[in-house]
Amino acid sequence: MAKKNSEHQWSFIQTAGLVQVKIKSIDDVLNLKNLDPKLWVALACPTNGVDFPQETMTLLDTDKNGRVRQPEILHAVEYIKKYLSRPEVIMTPGDTIPVDAFSDEILCCDTSARNAAKSILKVLNKSDQTEISLADVNETDKLFSAEVYNGDGILTPQSIKDENLKSIVQDAVNCTGGSDDISGQKGINREQAQSFFQALKDVDAWKKSSTQNAPEIFFLKEATDIASESYFKVKEKIDDYFLRCSVISYDNEAQAILKDKADSFIVQENGNVADEETLRNLPLSQCASGKPLTIDNTINPAWIEDILSFKKNVLDVIAGKEVSVLSEENWKKIVKKFKPYSEWFVARPENSVSSLGLDRISEILSGENEKNIFDLIEKEEHYPSSALTSSEIKKLILLRRDFVTLLKNFVSFEQFYNPKTPAIFQCGTLYIDGRTCDMCFRVFDEAKHSTMASLSQCYLLYCDCVKHNSNGEKMKIGVMVSDGSVDNLMIGRNGIFIDRKGNDWDATITKIVENPVSVKQAFFSPYKKLMRMIQEKIAKTANKAEQSVLNKMQSTVDAPAAHPPKKTDIGTVAAISVAFTGIATVVGALLEAFLGLGKWIPLGIIGIVLVISLPSMFIAWTKLRQRNIAPILDASGWAVNGNVKISSVLGKVLTHTAQKPATAYLSAKDPFAEKKFPFAKIIIFLLLVSLICLLVYCIKYQPAWWCSVCNDFKSHVLSQKEAVTNQLEAIKE
Repeated sequence: MAKKNSEHQWSFIQTAGLVQVKIKSIDDVLNLKNLDPKLWVALACPTNGVDFPQETMTLLDTDKNGRVRQPEILHAVEYIKKYLSRPEVIMTPGDTIPVDAFSDEILCCDTSARNAAKSILKVLNKSDQTEISLADVNETDKLFSAEVYNGDGILTPQSIKDENLKSIVQDAVNCTGGSDDISGQKGINREQAQSFFQALKDVDAWKKSSTQNAPEIFFLKEATDIASESYFKVKEKIDDYFLRCSVISYDNEAQAILKDKADSFIVQENGNVADEETLRNLPLSQCASGKPLTIDNTINPAWIEDILSFKKNVLDVIAGKEVSVLSEENWKKIVKKFKPYSEWFVARPENSVSSLGLDRISEILSGENEKNIFDLIEKEEHYPSSALTSSEIKKLILLRRDFVTLLKNFVSFEQFYNPKTPAIFQCGTLYIDGRTCDMCFRVFDEAKHSTMASLSQCYLLYCDCVKHNSNGEKMKIGVMVSDGSVDNLMIGRNGIFIDRKGNDWDATITKIVENPVSVKQAFFSPYKKLMRMIQEKIAKTANKAEQSVLNKMQSTVDAPAAHPPKKTDIGTVAAISVAFTGIATVVGALLEAFLGLGKWIPLGIIGIVLVISLPSMFIAWTKLRQRNIAPILDASGWAVNGNVKISSVLGKVLTHTAQKPATAYLSAKDPFAEKKFPFAKIIIFLLLVSLICLLVYCIKYQPAWWCSVCNDFKSHVLSQKEAVTNQLEAIKE
């Protein structure tokens, strides 16, 4: 490990007690794999809830678990090192990369990163540009157009200029189902084209086999196909008719049975006539022994149209005249004539191209259509894949734009400790109670977050925010308060939240995690708590007394009858007297002890104040020294590795209280100001009282000293008088 570290010299900085590495050159970035992970400030961060481009976060999150971890950061470093010959371009802001800054390493599709960038610019008709930008790779309508070759191996009809070949490829797409081109349009690949043309050849071979027995198969010449279509529609039904007639010839009683069965189908149990679908299951006509099939109004209504078509296209054509009666003997002759055609038709290949028709199949197979289409597929397969490589080039551009910023919020928190550049976990600024709070962060689960964040020893507010001029868009934020008084911060208080994009939200406090904000505040905290407790006690007592009076008044109204006044209980009076005596004794003892301090009374007052305030100040001081945002970030999905403390100086940077401009003028007059408390008069009065107490103490407890002082004063006065008298006599002389 020592040998690896000696290859690169790191620079570390101290901020608020946190020692962290400083990312200042590309060498620092490329050597991150040699930096001990214990020196990283964070080891993971969430992809959501941070003010950082979501697209870049998604690219870095290779395992798609919603977090970017330290190994994924190192993977991105290796990616930059491999595909950028001049990786130092990422150290400066921007969303472009010079073409010559790409390396010759194969990116994908057998294309180097540099050639991929050039091919993208070529498709965009920007071959003369020396840089490729994020806007260039975002021109998906051109890069992913079906009208250009994109190297994905899918030939689309839109990319072919020849109308004949275009129509053939479209037929192939329709028959094979096609494949999705990178543009989203349907096309065919090599395998589908081979399958398509093989199916065409199979149908064509079947067609050519009919020429050997053409007179027997096409006995009606051009009319054979139409006749066969009408024949096959009714063949099974006519066979069924003559079979029923044969059964009746075999057994006369079968006729009545078959007729009753048919009648039950025609008229249903509810009296309704059967629908057409049911009628098609019944015989073509009434059956009888040796009866021919007469084509007239006795035919089953559901089959009359098909039978008339059979009569027109088969019976009349074969007989050469109009025929209305078909005997069983003639029917067998017709079946025999259609047998070669049936056998040939059954042998027809049933594949994806059958629906095209024989003429279209012959047209497609004519000429060099097959060769030309495979030539186009070859060209598509070997065309530089600008569309496929554009996503990789885009990834490099996004890393060039955002990666160093992420490092300064991950490897170190350099950006957080710079007041001019907020960290990615800071989502905006809250204006509330005469201050601004810059340490605001997104919260998705308030209960879970506050449980963990309370360990940070920070004073936290949780707020519900509703976006101004929106359709009720909401979010929840947490806010750290690190300066100013918190006396007026309470649940329900409203403020304005401004996010990093400048949008304003209405914010309302929903929860408070209380912790000290300053030692000064902790000094007054016990007295404020005492006053608050007294006020609450007085208010509660007053409300109770008021309710008691109201109840008595109500009872008097409800029951106006006079009651004799109750006599005072002597025991009660005695108990009250004892209580007051005890209180007076305690107060007297305290005053005697206090006055017994003599000239140390001021120190006694200071001691009492310290006894009350010092524990609170000490607790506040220890908590302020422990104030740390690591639990706050951990509760949001981070894995903070360092002790990210909030010093008092940093706290004043993150929370700004209201300050008047230095050049502002403040009027001394306030017509609505409360009458000021006479502090000066009280101080003078206290000084006089102190002086009197001191004189009384000296006269009573230090008489010798007092007499000495009086004698000295008297001697001084007499000496001054004698000196003045001597001066006057000298003047007279």
